[in-house]
Amino acid sequence: MRVMVMVKASESSEAGKMPDEKLLTDMGNFNEKLVEAGIMKAGEGLKPTSQGVRVHFHGTERTVTDGPFAETKELIAGYWIWEVRSMSEAIDWVRRCPNPMMEDSDIEIRPIFELEDFGDEMTPELREQEATIQQKLQCDGEAELRRLIHQWSTALEARDYDGLVANYTEDSVLYGGIPPYKTVGPQNIRKLWEGCLPHFPEFKSVHHDLTFEVGDDVAFVHGLHQFQTEVADHPAGQSWMRVTICFRKKEGQWKVLHEHVSLPFNPMTNEAWKIKDPAMLDEPSYGAESCV
Repeated sequence: MRVMVMVKASESSEAGKMPDEKLLTDMGNFNEKLVEAGIMKAGEGLKPTSQGVRVHFHGTERTVTDGPFAETKELIAGYWIWEVRSMSEAIDWVRRCPNPMMEDSDIEIRPIFELEDFGDEMTPELREQEATIQQKLQCDGEAELRRLIHQWSTALEARDYDGLVANYTEDSVLYGGIPPYKTVGPQNIRKLWEGCLPHFPEFKSVHHDLTFEVGDDVAFVHGLHQFQTEVADHPAGQSWMRVTICFRKKEGQWKVLHEHVSLPFNPMTNEAWKIKDPAMLDEPSYGAESCV
């Protein structure tokens, strides 16, 4: 479901007082998390109503009134458009938001109408028109892919086996980081997770440095993933893993066609080469002593 998340105006925002560096930093970090989770579709701050106008409609007449407007608590100082699974998820994200104002403030969440809400009044011709409009607006599928990856991570942390494979094609292939080297089909991938996840400690599923290449029907994502375990020295959390995901669009929906998870290895010792720090492109020595 889509929601509009509205930051209500305050005396300071209506007075045109600009946020300080700390608030800008906190809000920037929050927005970055929303984008990484694939939830944020749009978001902007609004200048005070002293710089705005209202247009009143009365039949065929239009009357323009200059701001500012008096009812401060009913005004909007900023907004986001989010795509979430439920109102509960939207509330959880708002609870994590820094206070957007210098004083006490309010954020309102409102569901956005979808086509199905209009029933038979939305004729096939109107639906086709709306689809054309949306196609023009949604030139970039990166946000949708980020949302799917975030959903997968949420399912992983919850050990939700159905959720883990909810967006896989029937012929999807996993080249996993755990045996066997290849698993075909969502049900077999589900069984793979059922076999190992019950033995994991509590963890966070974290992606890093994801890069997206999105076409009309095929998309590729690559980056790093780590199980950040509560048990500091648990083997599952000792290294980042390389991840490549291939998506295919089927009937308008992105689905995982192929997924590859791996660690590099030292060919001289046949041992995995752990990625301790993603910023370090370290490598083993291949000198003569390595072959002994």
